[in-house]
Amino acid sequence: LSTDEIKLAKKVETYAGFWAAKEAIIKAFLIFFMTIELLVSVIFILLIRIEIDHQKHNIFLELVNYSYTFKGENYKLELVEVEKPNHFYQLMEDESGLYIIIPIPGVEKDVLKIIYPKEKFQEDVKEIFYDYGVYFIGFTLVNLTLSFGLALYAITPLRKAVELISDVARDIAHDMNTPITSLIINLKLLKKKYNDESIERMEMAVNQLIYLKKNLNPLTEEALLKQEEVNLKKLVTEVLKDFSGVYPDIEVVTDLQDVKIFADKRVVRRILDNVISNAFKHNVKNGKVKVFLREGELIVENTSKPVRDINKIFERFYRESQRGMGLGLAVVKKLIHELGWKVKAEYKDGMFRIKIVFHGRKGGYRN
Repeated sequence: LSTDEIKLAKKVETYAGFWAAKEAIIKAFLIFFMTIELLVSVIFILLIRIEIDHQKHNIFLELVNYSYTFKGENYKLELVEVEKPNHFYQLMEDESGLYIIIPIPGVEKDVLKIIYPKEKFQEDVKEIFYDYGVYFIGFTLVNLTLSFGLALYAITPLRKAVELISDVARDIAHDMNTPITSLIINLKLLKKKYNDESIERMEMAVNQLIYLKKNLNPLTEEALLKQEEVNLKKLVTEVLKDFSGVYPDIEVVTDLQDVKIFADKRVVRRILDNVISNAFKHNVKNGKVKVFLREGELIVENTSKPVRDINKIFERFYRESQRGMGLGLAVVKKLIHELGWKVKAEYKDGMFRIKIVFHGRKGGYRN
């Protein structure tokens, strides 16, 4: 990469970190805000119901008081006939509103019905909702500020941990440069003197170290995508050759069509390294690796132990076993997203499968 490209890559990494931190803050904020808001909403609903019941009790006292003085403008009187009145001075409700009935001295069947009109009671309820609504809106504004502060406080340790992991990964990747370069030079010298199979296996092991170093690099390093023709069949064959030499006990089955795409060759090679490496590393003894390549898709299958959680396969640092660091397939997902492709993992009948769908010659890259 040129100096300008390196500077641009660093800017992309900075922006990517910013948006990742922003997403984490938003998620933490929503968790705090929605939890507190839900709890407060339940409390406010209960308070409103208590206030309405309290208002009904006050109306009942006013109706009883009115029955003694008949002074007031908010009430209506009706003479009603009942056969056996037995609920005098009890608050009741019907379509006309809240009411009580009182006996008329000297009259057996007729009673006096004192009504607090429904319209008036609805106004009282609206006023209660309005008063509590103002308080609720005020508390929501306070909750917004509080939740945002809690979100910032909660993700600070996580952000520091992620930064520490990234720094350690960068340091390890940087420190690996010198020994890997030394190994490559010495292997070339040995190959001139002793051109045998053991030297080739050592070269393959060094290639594995280089592959591991690439996975320790920041994922945004590949953000500067180039458009070039890539012979997928040739590239898959090269990668399979590298890994089959390291794992001679694994049987390799291929069905590769001649497929060419336009994409960044470095990115495609890195995807293939990770997917095929995963198939060899997480295999069973004397297992199989099957690779199928046809127009528009690549399928890599391998014999495997049962997968605990297929939905977490592409998460960074998730591991099904003690081997590896849980970075390979996370890198695959990241790079495939950058290319605009799709990837899916499946497990069935002892076979783990990764299916990559790409765009072929018409696309396969993102501007």
